[in-house]
Amino acid sequence: MIPQVWQMLRKRIATDRRSSENRELAVGHYMDVVFLDAPLDAGKLIKMYQDLSTRLMGRLGSGEKTTLRLSPGAAERAADIKELLDEADYSRKGLYVVSALAVRYLAELDEAGPLPQPELPSLF
Repeated sequence: MIPQVWQMLRKRIATDRRSSENRELAVGHYMDVVFLDAPLDAGKLIKMYQDLSTRLMGRLGSGEKTTLRLSPGAAERAADIKELLDEADYSRKGLYVVSALAVRYLAELDEAGPLPQPELPSLF
């Protein structure tokens, strides 16, 4: 992902850790949702990339390759997205597409508000 999105994601994770008191939340948990909720439509993925590029006035910057722990379903979905982008001749834009997907998810989280503490059942 691009640096701006990494910063947004790290900030959200820190906020959610505090509000939910769940110190185990990690990047992989969030990226699982990003990939599992991603549309498997090359046109939609490309449009999301283009919208992000427009929003940042073409200054997307460069990202870094990252290794994440994903669930098997999310890993399969990520591979499907890569394949779609390859077929659409957008293989070099994957990092921007993933950034756009993450921005969409972070916006949804912002709308939802702070992550609440889970209500645990009584032990008695």
